[in-house]
Amino acid sequence: MSCTPPICYLLHRIMADGRPGLLMAPDLATALADAAQAEREGSWYAAAITLGRETVLEGEALRAAIEAVPRP
Repeated sequence: MSCTPPICYLLHRIMADGRPGLLMAPDLATALADAAQAEREGSWYAAAITLGRETVLEGEALRAAIEAVPRP
């Protein structure tokens, strides 16, 4: 049996009431755009973005990437 690579990014998020949650995204750009929009609305904020077991972005690097997303 062989392992296949993950097919989506997971956006680890914290809801406005403090509950954790996950959101799937097909690519990193979509994950960042979703996080930027939600943070502007105040509905939740991103804690990390992972791909499989690998953490792609978190902490200050994640904050900077979200801030770099252009506003619609």
